[in-house]
Amino acid sequence: MFEEQQVSLEHEAERLQQLVQQLAQCRSIADKIAVIQEQPSFQQFKPAMDWTGLWEAVEALPLEQQYVLMALPVIGQRHVLMMPPADGKWQGPLSLLASRLCRVEAFYDSMGGLPGYQLKSLQLVLAGNSSAQQQQQQVLDAAAALATGSHTQQQQQQQEGLEDAQAHVTYHVPPGLDLAGEAGSELGVSAAAQGLLAMPYLSEILPVGGAGDRLGLRCEVTGEGLPAAMLPYCGRPMMAGLIRDLQAKEYLYWQLTGTQVTTPVAIMTSDAKGNHDRISSLMDSQGWFGRAPDSFRLFRQPMVPVIDAADGRWLLTASCKVMMKPGGHGAIWKLMHDQGGHGAIWKLMHDQGVFDWLQQQGRLASLIRQVSNPMAGCDTTLLALAGSGFSARRAFGFMSCERVVGAAEGMNVLQERKVWVEDATLPEGGSWQFDYAITNVEYTEFERLGIADQPMHEGSSHSAFPANTNILYVGLAAARAAVEAAVAAGGGEVMPGLIFNLKKKVKFFDPFIQEEREVRAGRMECTMQNLADSLTSRSAAALAGPGAGPGAEQALMERLSTFMVYNMRRKVTSSAKKKRDPRSSHIHQTPEGAFYDLQRNAWQVLQRCGMRHVPPVGDVAEYLTQGPGFIFLFHPALGPLWDVISQKIRGGALLDGSELVLEVAEARLLDVTVDGSLLIHADNVMGHLEQQNAADAGSSSSSSRLQYSAANGRVHLMNVTVQNVGVDWHHPGNCYWQHRVNRHEACRVVLHGRSEFEAYDCKISGDQVFEVPDGFRMVVTAAGSAGGLSVQLLPLQGDKPTWQWAYSMEPSGALQLQFVRNAALDLWSSPVLAAARSRQQNEEEVLDFVI
Repeated sequence: MFEEQQVSLEHEAERLQQLVQQLAQCRSIADKIAVIQEQPSFQQFKPAMDWTGLWEAVEALPLEQQYVLMALPVIGQRHVLMMPPADGKWQGPLSLLASRLCRVEAFYDSMGGLPGYQLKSLQLVLAGNSSAQQQQQQVLDAAAALATGSHTQQQQQQQEGLEDAQAHVTYHVPPGLDLAGEAGSELGVSAAAQGLLAMPYLSEILPVGGAGDRLGLRCEVTGEGLPAAMLPYCGRPMMAGLIRDLQAKEYLYWQLTGTQVTTPVAIMTSDAKGNHDRISSLMDSQGWFGRAPDSFRLFRQPMVPVIDAADGRWLLTASCKVMMKPGGHGAIWKLMHDQGGHGAIWKLMHDQGVFDWLQQQGRLASLIRQVSNPMAGCDTTLLALAGSGFSARRAFGFMSCERVVGAAEGMNVLQERKVWVEDATLPEGGSWQFDYAITNVEYTEFERLGIADQPMHEGSSHSAFPANTNILYVGLAAARAAVEAAVAAGGGEVMPGLIFNLKKKVKFFDPFIQEEREVRAGRMECTMQNLADSLTSRSAAALAGPGAGPGAEQALMERLSTFMVYNMRRKVTSSAKKKRDPRSSHIHQTPEGAFYDLQRNAWQVLQRCGMRHVPPVGDVAEYLTQGPGFIFLFHPALGPLWDVISQKIRGGALLDGSELVLEVAEARLLDVTVDGSLLIHADNVMGHLEQQNAADAGSSSSSSRLQYSAANGRVHLMNVTVQNVGVDWHHPGNCYWQHRVNRHEACRVVLHGRSEFEAYDCKISGDQVFEVPDGFRMVVTAAGSAGGLSVQLLPLQGDKPTWQWAYSMEPSGALQLQFVRNAALDLWSSPVLAAARSRQQNEEEVLDFVI
């Protein structure tokens, strides 16, 4: 056919630069095709493949698809078209390949489309290689100088040049609101209160398009690979957990204000492992979680080719099949800007864009979290971030935590950029000023930017710089302005934080040699956090570092348009990104690790509830071999704030090896001891479903909408002991992070519709199921001295619950709950219940203290 010619990446980048400039002058696809066909590389390749029928198949496709396929040999990817399909039929494989490449072409059109993507990728690879070689040479030169006792003038000049190049950008440890410090609890309560009251103005953005390759998920039915969003964490897909967290905040807002808010949710999917279709199917199968389908906006993250860092060639896994991966979460800003438009003109905001969609619903800010981190919804984390940003009308914010030195994760930094500002009124013609922004630096960029990953103090394992966790706050107006300015500037500026990770190797099956290979490869990614780089605050004087004066940190925090909130790591992030090696005890970033941290948090919650005994979770080795010391899981609407949960659960004990699951929002547990398994499940956790007809729902079929209300399941236990054999901790089929456990016995309470379960002064032993029908209240008490139980099933009167919590907010932002009985109902008609009421009144001061 013809021999492959080895060309240096530098030469290839120069050639592509000229090509991109040529194509930029074209006014139509036909013009672009003409330019491509004039290139020597195309003219050499075309006749060599004539015999295969390739070009007949290409020319039968639409012009846009013809262009991206014809461009392949011109951008160094002719090997993609060199392997005919086994059946000799090009049409289907080429059409599928072209449709995917057209998305890359459209998405990166500001930097030259498909050729521009390849050019920028090579530039990033070259920059990474140059940085590594430069640093290696500096080490060798320094060692040689020390050995000879000399330092040449040339070396001195080179060093000074490097220092001068970096002199105008400095990275400092960022200031922030510290929720983990001595005053952290009060600060967190206040910030979370502001975030809660801002709920009507907030939206959420969920990037869920990750392929999750390292998790190794497979569909049990088809065997197909599954994306990370489908990981069955705690018995439900991770995606479902994100919606539960959101609805818990909305339910808390409803309890406090009596107003229901429906937060708009923008979900960025991808085509990796059928992610978009699977997310759509999940949402549909769950009835869109009782929300209107138009309260969600699904939009696809682009898939981009994976590139061999050695020669710039795309990895090919089969005929016409290029290995492609999602192109980074920074894509979200461009997608939000022009989703619903036609992709060719970025300068115009289209009516169907996501920014427009959110603005039309009165939303001023968004919270962003990743699907792989179930811990982000913990306690005050999201609400405190929202409150800190919204109350000060900040542009961009980060939720951060401690970071181990050398960890393969990004860090938050305060970037200080020294800029010369021209001013003709000054004698010098201008002055040096300082631009500040809290931003993110990926771990792959530390060396290139000259950032030393040093401990916070001698002997500490934690870095001086906190971790970036991908939990973000964004002011939508500021983000939109930044995106529009970048679109107007062109040249790819709308893609924030472009990186190419050179440190990872990729395994793939090479169809040309029919064997598996491992190469250093990656794809160009844009990080969503680095939009903050363009949201700077300017100062005439230095506000950070040695030149800053007293009180500079507080002044800096007040002046910045960006901000950071800091908390302990297990309340912020514990991701499930990779499958644990069963031979290893390393659980970081695994589902096992995420569940371990969940139970560590559960231990702290129960301590705050004043339980007299909560078993330790155990160390990692014990956890992996024996399981956790206990299991405590709850629906986030029980809180989600721990201060709320600790007013609903007071006293009692959870004995070693016990399990407590509360799938309810309305609960009151006073002095409840669990020795075994207690599983409480409500069908209606936060309210009731109202049927919507097709016209009202704005869809072709009827559906149900969740109305936050008191028509839900609720449980009230006082001075109750639950004793049974509980979990079979030795069963080989247990998978704790999925909450798939085998039990010898359990006490189960099932609440259907609007129903209530109450138990007083009794011991519930053995395997028990208490099922309460819709519209009824079940009351369980002791029956005589033999240890029996009295069970009464009473119809609920009227449309109000027999009891409820009354929420109020103090000036400090703290939420206070008051237990309220419905006096209009005859709730204590039996002598036993009357005695319980009398005892409760006598002990109310003891039982209702706030911990």
